[in-house]
Amino acid sequence: MRSFKTFVTDLVRKPPILLPFVAGAHIAGLVWVAIGTDSAGGLIQVAWLVAYTICWLATCDLRRWGVYGYLALTIANTLLYVGLKNVYDRDMYVSNLFLIDILFSFFLVLYFKKFE
Repeated sequence: MRSFKTFVTDLVRKPPILLPFVAGAHIAGLVWVAIGTDSAGGLIQVAWLVAYTICWLATCDLRRWGVYGYLALTIANTLLYVGLKNVYDRDMYVSNLFLIDILFSFFLVLYFKKFE
């Protein structure tokens, strides 16, 4: 079992330089949404960001399950966006950052062979 300090150091040193910056953006977005949440729709957004952040941190540790999880979340999010016809439901159930997450998913696919 690795120590927390070793884990954090590996998150910064192991992956390509862009991955830790994106992890920081995910954490900042999570904090921003969590602070401003006051409704059930906001809690759904927090849940999306928690899941995305956990998968991205695993990705920074070069774990394949993190990539698979991130891609699965992005696919589920995109299917919800396309499948929900009501704009209110779409705003409530779809992550606010799913277009950016699609871009990050393409980046992950490019670096997938380097992962353990």
